[in-house]
Amino acid sequence: MSSFPPAQLSLEDFTAYGGVFGNKPDSAFPSLESALAGAPSTLVLPAVQGAAAAGVLGLLKEKLGLSPLHVEPGTLRELRLNASLPALLLVRLPYTAGSSLMAPKEVLMSNDEIIGQVLSALKEEDVPYTALLTAGAPSRVLRDVSGVAPGGVGRQLLQKPTPAPAQHPPVRYPLTGEPRILFWAQNFSVVQGSKWVDLTSQTFGAVASVDVSGSSWSSNDSRLVLKYANVLGSPLTVTFHMTSRRFPVSGRDWFQLSRLELATPSARPSVFNASQVTAPSDYSWHCAYLSSLPGFGAGLQPHGPSPSWGVLLQDVQLQGFNVTGLQFSYASDCAGFFAPGTWMGLLTALLLGAIFACGLHMLLGLKTMDRFDDSKGATIAVPQGE
Repeated sequence: MSSFPPAQLSLEDFTAYGGVFGNKPDSAFPSLESALAGAPSTLVLPAVQGAAAAGVLGLLKEKLGLSPLHVEPGTLRELRLNASLPALLLVRLPYTAGSSLMAPKEVLMSNDEIIGQVLSALKEEDVPYTALLTAGAPSRVLRDVSGVAPGGVGRQLLQKPTPAPAQHPPVRYPLTGEPRILFWAQNFSVVQGSKWVDLTSQTFGAVASVDVSGSSWSSNDSRLVLKYANVLGSPLTVTFHMTSRRFPVSGRDWFQLSRLELATPSARPSVFNASQVTAPSDYSWHCAYLSSLPGFGAGLQPHGPSPSWGVLLQDVQLQGFNVTGLQFSYASDCAGFFAPGTWMGLLTALLLGAIFACGLHMLLGLKTMDRFDDSKGATIAVPQGE
């Protein structure tokens, strides 16, 4: 079974970009349409509540008794799937909304290519599969007309915004009393070779089984130690090493995630430098991705030999000092001040300004002729130097 969860998607996207108005060659979903045409059975739901869509993965885990394997299309062919053993593969597609660099149709076409690659790899392995395409939220939420008086509109087919699913609480240390360290992530996964393990449910929420008793805290050094009993057949310990120092130039204390360590009893620890994870000590730190994988920015750099483990944190927030209650302090986001679109706009403006300046300089350099030929007089002779 495979799952393709993009961030936002609506049925209207298939209508707008599927080439349904007699222009099939212009469709953004050739791979998906081919898979639906050749499938023994298909099911299309016109609308699904956001809370239900968010719970699909948990339902599959409960029914199948399996943890999802987060795979990338490039590494899927390296897996050796066994038709006699069930597997739950999770392929995350790029965002279909909110991208300032790519048009929605281009993002959807890229998603369709990923779907085609995954289905092609499954067919080559000759493994029976069920593919599920869903999203966490709709990409098109129309105006709510539930309060309009009867007779105000002809047919009320407009989509109502669905409430966001409840988020799991953060990990705290200590478990009782005033918390000193807070850690939260939308998704927390580790990888060894080509095997992915999702640790989100074990780390956060009411059914979390992670052990944080090995953590420690002081005013200038704190460690959040997450111990898992069984990850790919052996215990795994994930340690966040955080330090706080005062810099006289800024006149305030700053905290930094000096390194992130993944250790098992039978192998050398995988250590990553995380020097970019820094914020004022009275702030928390937030980022869309913190990962050792190049496809997600590679904010974690290996320290020492090639690490045997990789890590992916999505929508992560961390605070190791000056925690007050179970609420994160104001977040210092990892996004830079200048986004790619800002740089493109600045460079375009500079180029156009340079062209305008050159043209204006040339216009100011023009001089009016002060000597003219007289048809009745002698021809003006301009001496030429040798």
